[in-house]
Amino acid sequence: MDHFLESCPAVSPSFLPLAIYSCITITILTLRKNQTTLEPICTFGPQLYDIRSIPGKGRGLVSGIDIRRGQRILHEQPLFTSSLRWTSHKDFEDYLASTIASLLPSKRDPFFALHNAHPESEHLLQARFITNCLTCQDGTEAAVYNTACMVNHSCRANTQWSWNKEAKAVAFHAVRNIAAGEEITINYVFGDIRAVREEKLGRLFGITCRCELCSLPHIEIGKSDCRRIEIQKLLEAVRNDQNIINKPEGCLAKCGQLIALVDKEHAGHSEHLPVSVEAYDAAYRICTTHSDLASACVLQKRSYDMRVIYEGSDSPLVKQIKYALEYKHQETWVDGLRSLAKWRTTRDDEPKLLKFMGTNTGA
Repeated sequence: MDHFLESCPAVSPSFLPLAIYSCITITILTLRKNQTTLEPICTFGPQLYDIRSIPGKGRGLVSGIDIRRGQRILHEQPLFTSSLRWTSHKDFEDYLASTIASLLPSKRDPFFALHNAHPESEHLLQARFITNCLTCQDGTEAAVYNTACMVNHSCRANTQWSWNKEAKAVAFHAVRNIAAGEEITINYVFGDIRAVREEKLGRLFGITCRCELCSLPHIEIGKSDCRRIEIQKLLEAVRNDQNIINKPEGCLAKCGQLIALVDKEHAGHSEHLPVSVEAYDAAYRICTTHSDLASACVLQKRSYDMRVIYEGSDSPLVKQIKYALEYKHQETWVDGLRSLAKWRTTRDDEPKLLKFMGTNTGA
């Protein structure tokens, strides 16, 4: 499923798609102390999905029951992993040959059962690995899986994956409700316009996508492309350190515009939550830079609520943010720029900077 190794001398993580997630099944709900809502903490059971032959796609995962938004679908440890920092195809191929030879049949056989999008390659192990691998360890390594690598692509995917470095496993969570019998999908080419998606999917995976988005009339695809181009421009603006320091009001306004545009383009699909989280995190960074702790707390909570949907409550980062929300937001926690103290607040004050994001910022 992942990008085929390019002809460049070194393998860059940027060539690999966003990794897939797989979890297990029925969600166990528990009532945490001092909480009034039920929180899903683990999932297990083979009835959550079936592995089936999908017309035009090969094997894929199909939901066996109705799956709710935020439910964990799959949680799986790798067959094996590999660094992505190879200086030559030969070194990479030699490493794979040695690693695969050392595997037990229970791990070696599933690897060779995975699809190879480039059977003409002179580096067949690399081709199979790169076709299927999912990045992990902050993008410096990649892994292949028995089940997760069967999840097929859609530009409007219903599932998002993440790597849990503590569990050393990949996890898939539903980003919207999925009906029984619906295919479980992820997005291999995050954020691109139609022409770029088409080129990448064809060149790297041999795919011609016929998903809901790619099947729209040309005029609607053009509108989608325009929104995606504007989303990228807004992301660049809110990542700019000078804008954060010198133009907090304008930068927060762009965060609000970004969230509204993402809602329009990606609502209910895999890109919606991660891009929205980046917008909220950028706004949070602006508010902490300018010592507006009241606004920062609101924004971090919105980011947390979205992140827990597609990473799970056991994600190390989700747990870290939860701890910060519960224990670390003290008046002295955010120091910020003392020279810009006009925005300074405590967590119990009225937020000052939040208003510049506009009204379309609900989580």
